[in-house]
Amino acid sequence: MVTAIVRRGTVRSGGRNIMIAKLLGRSSTRRMPRQRPGTVLRPGTPRQRGGSGRGVRAALAATACATVAVGAWVPSAGAAPAVHRTSSSSRATATSNVATYALPVGETFAWILPLENTANYEDWDSTVEGGMWLPLYSTGKGSKTGIDYTTSIGKPPVYSNGNTTVTVTLNPNYTWSNGQKVTSTDVKFYFQLLSAGKATLGNYVPGELPDDVTSITYPGPDTFVLHLNHAYNPTWFTGNQLTWIYPLPAQSWDRTCATCPVGSAAATPSGAKKVFTFLMSQSKDTHTYTTNPLWKTVDGPWIISGFDPVTFHASFIANPHYSGPTKPKLSGYQIFSYTTESAEVNALRSGSITFGYLPVSDLKEASYFKQNGFVLKKWSLFFNEDMEFGYTSKTWGPLVKQLYIRQALQHLVTEKLYITKTLHGYGLADYGPVANYPGSSYVSPTLRKDPYPYSLAAAKRLLVAHGWKVNPGGTDVCQRAGTGPSDCGAGIKKGRAFSFPFMYSTGTTSFLAQVSAFQTAAKQVGIDVTLNGQTQNTMFSIAGVCPKTPPCKYGVAGYGGFMWDYGQYQLVPSGDNQFGQGNFWAGGYSTAKAQRLINAADTTPGLHALYAAENYLSKNVASLWWPLAGTVVVVKKSLQGWQQLSPYYSRNPTTWYFTH
Repeated sequence: MVTAIVRRGTVRSGGRNIMIAKLLGRSSTRRMPRQRPGTVLRPGTPRQRGGSGRGVRAALAATACATVAVGAWVPSAGAAPAVHRTSSSSRATATSNVATYALPVGETFAWILPLENTANYEDWDSTVEGGMWLPLYSTGKGSKTGIDYTTSIGKPPVYSNGNTTVTVTLNPNYTWSNGQKVTSTDVKFYFQLLSAGKATLGNYVPGELPDDVTSITYPGPDTFVLHLNHAYNPTWFTGNQLTWIYPLPAQSWDRTCATCPVGSAAATPSGAKKVFTFLMSQSKDTHTYTTNPLWKTVDGPWIISGFDPVTFHASFIANPHYSGPTKPKLSGYQIFSYTTESAEVNALRSGSITFGYLPVSDLKEASYFKQNGFVLKKWSLFFNEDMEFGYTSKTWGPLVKQLYIRQALQHLVTEKLYITKTLHGYGLADYGPVANYPGSSYVSPTLRKDPYPYSLAAAKRLLVAHGWKVNPGGTDVCQRAGTGPSDCGAGIKKGRAFSFPFMYSTGTTSFLAQVSAFQTAAKQVGIDVTLNGQTQNTMFSIAGVCPKTPPCKYGVAGYGGFMWDYGQYQLVPSGDNQFGQGNFWAGGYSTAKAQRLINAADTTPGLHALYAAENYLSKNVASLWWPLAGTVVVVKKSLQGWQQLSPYYSRNPTTWYFTH
């Protein structure tokens, strides 16, 4: 889920969808991963600049994994009263058995239907939605990566016929809040809607779900069978395809208008399109979130009870009819959105929120919170942080297309120092398509070690060996033009200076310190890096794959926080969404070998092929690998049950409770 992600894609339309969403004005901290091999990249989606995701999804700079702060909402001057606004006097505290948490700074929950459009394709949206409508499979087992079958509607899938057939049996104990059972009919309804509206969804990637399914049969109320277009790696298909599925309440939602009777309209393609259009229109109408009867039929532990479409403050109450294994101990929870880190920190101080964040730049405040009833903990994420190269730039593309140049630049990144000095230890080393997350089987053993450790000498040797006159403190110049093994490379003329612009997202102190350190190291080997700070939204419009018509203003582009995320919609980091053919958020990176390895990771059973793809992308320096910032959570001591923090950045109030 880039993962930003990023929300929210990679290679496919997903990323582009995220980019469009970003340009429409929705900020995101992640490049969402929620995208699949084809999504792309820029949030998750083809680029999540996430992908849960997951996109994606794209870049989640705002999340600020290292500079994240979330605080209480501060009303803007002249804000008009909104329908269903929750007054400040009703904000919960620990004494009311209602927990409160903040979203990443600048982010909002503003989409309720668990079929996300391109503008609302974020991890936090799917997390809230998943608390009302359970996905087929729950992702994350406490702080471990993977699927938690003990809390999933679906039992472990069974693959047969050479991994071309997938049989899923539903756990029979799940019911809707109106008492009806969750059955395969609700899964069928999901696929009817998915097929009808896939092109408008944030996580859709051509060639993936539902395109990779040739037919579906429903032999019984608790079983459905997918017949695939060819064999897939069960690990990949389960983690990156089956996690998309949400059984949806056909007996309440299969209608084409608010006053129309519930029936079987979705049974035909034309009818399904009308139902899809109706449901999407209802989800857009945020003013009716608390009154619309559609949103009262849930199978999850929570029901929405309040929503302010101006401040995005949302309230949820426990579903008394929830039939899952873990019953909520809280009577409800609330989420708040903030535009600044200081507002979120002030909210923590005032007691308005019980679960928030402390920016790394404000760690001096840690002692205050510890002395006033709070617990601080590092939250590590199973995401990916990297700086994208401008492969498609006519000016700087010839430089970054040379492997030796990418290797030399990687030798100038001091990941351990960045983590220690700028992130104060709240970060993870990241040497490839996924960070070095402890204990995850999805991380190749090779990615546990830096293939290009910091070394000015190594960077200099690479440049000298390929025809550059190195001028430490000055600017290197190409002396041997040509395409031979000891030449500067295709498109690099004799006499060309080694200089390029590094565009980075502003607003994060720790990230600025990192890119400045990189600039200084580069200068020591004669590489002239010009830093070009831009707002995240501006970067969404000018980074990625260069347009046919300039501008294309970067040689390297980076977002503070993280580039890609994983989670709902995408668990297996094969690189297909971010680095596959046709990607957007990896700057247009593509090699025939990378594509072969990515395809193999998606189709070959087991993890060996996945590791091979990860190792190649890492050694080939597909992007400039960069440390992944961690989040510092600040939680009231009286709140318990949250300590196993999800690697996918999701919050699970179902396990939370207060000790008074």
